[in-house]
Order: sequence, then structure tokens, then C-alpha cells
Amino acid sequence: MDGEGVRTNTKFGIGNVLVTGFRIWAKNVIPFLFLTALIYAPVLLWNLGLLQGEMTDARIGALIQALEYSSRLMIVLNIVVSAALTYGVVMDLRGQRVSIGACIVAGLARFFPVIGVCFLSAVCVIAGTIVLLIPGLIVFCMLYVSSQVAVFERPGVIGALKRSRDLTDGHKLEILGLLVLLGLVSWGLQWLIDSVMFSSFEAADRIHIARYVYVLLTEEVILGSIASVMPGVAYYFLRIEKEGVTAAQLAAALD
Repeated sequence: MDGEGVRTNTKFGIGNVLVTGFRIWAKNVIPFLFLTALIYAPVLLWNLGLLQGEMTDARIGALIQALEYSSRLMIVLNIVVSAALTYGVVMDLRGQRVSIGACIVAGLARFFPVIGVCFLSAVCVIAGTIVLLIPGLIVFCMLYVSSQVAVFERPGVIGALKRSRDLTDGHKLEILGLLVLLGLVSWGLQWLIDSVMFSSFEAADRIHIARYVYVLLTEEVILGSIASVMPGVAYYFLRIEKEGVTAAQLAAALD
């Protein structure tokens, strides 16, 4: 079917974005997880490489540090993941089957602008956070759909940031609420994993450490893919609410 997919309430809101986002993610879980793991590959391989060899105290310390850095790197990589998954989100909203190849092609076609948006967004958020936490959060919410703008509208790096600012105007508090809820899901899953496995990690048993890291990295891929779907859904609802744009019209920009 080539047209609008499942009809939803077109008003932008936390519940609407979450319900639609989780529905799309669950329906396309395999291609979305594959694409996320593909983009995360350098970070995943770095961590898995540290599992090779004897688990000395020094190696365990390096592994813990690597996991901490990896979590931060994945936050940045999520902007790239989001750009790749956004085309899949729009395909689903049109009622079409999500194609891994089409998502990769769409992502690669806008790779350098998205990288530029990713870099400048990170600089802006960090600068805002240095001033105070609240300005950093405001900037993050303001630039929440900047990579989607770069993919579909191609206004240039600075133009993508400005366009995201305009689209999110009046909805920053809702975006913050969305981020808080996603953060709570992430925290809850992390707490569950640590409750079940953390004692084994501390015991420095190589098998248990490896198992813990595998579970943790799997969690990062799952949560990263979910978090990366949401900006695409948010972008769709912002465009349709403010401008009446349909999923078919969005997809046509990449045809």
C-alpha cells in the first residue's frame, strides 16, 4: 500500500509520540536493531575487544571506563541512528514495509550534513550545560528534530538547527517530558540488570563479566533504537500539526 498507513491523532503530544513510536519500533524491531548495531559497531567492537584475554584488575578497570565512555558516545551516535531510522519511520507511516537498504541509502545520502548537525548540536548542548543544566536541556529539546530536518529538508547544517528550533517552538516542555519518560525506562532496565548481575561483575569472574557486558551492550542497542525512533515520529507530528504535511509528502522528498 502506497499511502498513509495507520491513521492516528495528528496532534503532537507525549502520548501520541510514545504510542506511535513504540508501535513502529515493535513492528520493525529486526531492521531497526540491525541498523542501530551497525552504526554502534565501532563502540561495540571496542568493548568486546576488552573482553579478550585474562580479566586482570587493570583490564576490568579499563572495561568499566570503556563502558562509561561508550554510553556517552552512543548518545551522540543516536543522532546518526535517528537519521537512518527516520526514513523507516516514514515508510511505516505510509503503510509500506521498512527496507534496511532504503534506510541505509537515505542515511548515507545525508551522512555529512547529519554529522555536521550532530557536531554542532553537541557543541550547543554542552555549551548550554556548562552555563547551567536547564539551558542545556532547553537547547537539547530545541534541536531534537534537527537530524530529521537535515534528512528531509536539506537546509544546510545551520539551517537544520534553526528549522528544528522553529518546529519545536511551543512544544519543548512536551519533548522534555518525552525524554524524561524514556530516561526512566532506561534507568529501570539498567537497575534490573544491575540487581540481577552486578554482584557477579564485582566478583571478577571472567564468564560472568563477559555475560554482564553482553547484556549491557544488548540493552544499549535496544534502548538506542527506541530512542532514535522517537525524533522521527516527533518530526512527523510536528510537521503535520503545524504544516499539514503527510508521510507520503515527506517520503517524496527522498524519492
